[in-house]
Amino acid sequence: MLGNTEIEEETWEDVEALLLQADIGVLTTNKLVESLQARVRREGITRTSQLDEALKEEMRTLLREPTPLNISGRALSVVLIVGVNGSGKTTSIGKLARRMRLNNRKVIIAAGDTFRAAATEQLQIWGERAGVPVIAGKPGSDPGAVVHDAVQAARAREAEILIVDTAGRLHSNYNLMQELQKVRGVISKIIPEAPHETLLVLDGTTGQNALQQAKKVYRSGRGDWRDRHQTGWHR
Repeated sequence: MLGNTEIEEETWEDVEALLLQADIGVLTTNKLVESLQARVRREGITRTSQLDEALKEEMRTLLREPTPLNISGRALSVVLIVGVNGSGKTTSIGKLARRMRLNNRKVIIAAGDTFRAAATEQLQIWGERAGVPVIAGKPGSDPGAVVHDAVQAARAREAEILIVDTAGRLHSNYNLMQELQKVRGVISKIIPEAPHETLLVLDGTTGQNALQQAKKVYRSGRGDWRDRHQTGWHR
């Protein structure tokens, strides 16, 4: 998008504008531009066409290696999947379940989204594709009850991993976030340290709103985020 011309002062304004338009955020944009300018001086880059790969590499340096999922070392590990409607939770669950099964892990899925029409049926189709059983209730039933039954079924069948689907919810809706806490409470009553992982599924075009979603979900599951943000979680 920057073309193939000599790097000039206006080039940096274009880079900054592109990053801001992509909703990268002001702080991250400033950091990227500064690091990119230092790299240009250090490596003697002169053409805008060379900035593309350099920018990609600078963005990669901001990302840390992902931490392995905490799904081993116990009889049953519980993974809670959350996110707003349309973000791709169900598809992600299907892919996770299949990958785990191909790694010889015994997996069960809990259809905790009892609100959205055909959500259970959609999840059951993904379960069939992945070769993983799905524990479900009736449409409109209490998601806490479905999750409770799923945990008990996973234990009875000696499953290693239970993946729990939840209804899509906006992080700004207090009542829906309280319902999410209820589901977590049901799980932790049976298995005190569970869920062992909570995965937030995000739309790739969400931008800065993704950070707000992550903060609210973390806060609802682990207490007040404002008391914990200095620990480094927010990075």
